[in-house]
Amino acid sequence: MFSPRLLQQGDVPVYKILQHAGEFVVTFPRAFHGGFSLGPNCGEAVNFATHDWIHHGADASERYRSFARPAVFSHDRLTFTMANHLGEQKTLSTCKLLVAELERVIEEELRLRTKLISSGVRDVSGEIKLPNNRLDQLDEQSADYDDKRLCHACKHVCFFSSVACECSQSKVSCLRHSHYMCRCPTERKYIMIWSSEREMLTTLERGKRHFKKLEESESVNTDVESNPVEAESSGEMPQLAPGVLEDWQRHKDHEIDLKPIDSVETDIAIKNEVPSEAKDSLPEVKVESSQINLHQFVSSGELQPNFLAHKSKECSDTEDGTSSGSDSDVIVIEPTRSM
Repeated sequence: MFSPRLLQQGDVPVYKILQHAGEFVVTFPRAFHGGFSLGPNCGEAVNFATHDWIHHGADASERYRSFARPAVFSHDRLTFTMANHLGEQKTLSTCKLLVAELERVIEEELRLRTKLISSGVRDVSGEIKLPNNRLDQLDEQSADYDDKRLCHACKHVCFFSSVACECSQSKVSCLRHSHYMCRCPTERKYIMIWSSEREMLTTLERGKRHFKKLEESESVNTDVESNPVEAESSGEMPQLAPGVLEDWQRHKDHEIDLKPIDSVETDIAIKNEVPSEAKDSLPEVKVESSQINLHQFVSSGELQPNFLAHKSKECSDTEDGTSSGSDSDVIVIEPTRSM
């Protein structure tokens, strides 16, 4: 935990609070918290979602991708699992947010698939079939599999499809960042698809029909009036949450010293300083990107199929046209030798 003064210098709002026994502290979306105990303490933290969490979840997912931070769980998996359990969606506002998010991710996914395939990336979905994503529940097995298909560039879970190359057995990338994966020619790259276009569009249409059903039902017309929590949050947010003024009065005498300890900083600076004679003895290392020739590696014949394209067990089609495999099943894709 670093000094809050560093955040203040970066124009990041910083607040402090002293929590007493029996009190609840709520942190809102896009807020980070850190703390410490002044003595023996027993506490518990839980995560909960409001009715409009989908919008905040999508925003967090995009921000994480912008600086290559892996998410705790796949936002795409969560939204499509919700779409697979539409019977649990009782409110119009939540269903509306869900349909809008489905439209956003599906539009981008299908648009980028078309663009990559037209540019020369091979579509191997006609030759092999990867098992469908499990949408019946969110379990540890599915989460472990998602951790194996993180984009090499942005660390986003490649839930619907990914781009792989014959030069690497471990790298995959999302459709946005396939050009950052390696320097190999486009002909050596291929798309692995877990969710077909038909499956995604069917999910979207099913969500739209459910939204229309809620919109037309008589209970939805009084939804905001009958739900005080949603009714309050659907309007303008209050300037201060209930109890804030009382809490300020209770904790107004508690102060946190944000001044840095000069002696500690000086000691760290001395330890980190490298003597001049040691600097002279260090060899100068120069690395030039031109020395790394990936094309030589590719053309050497040492090609390995991507590890996600290895089949762990037989995966056959069922009578209803769905795959009998699970997220842990993958299919062998033989690398081609054409350049």
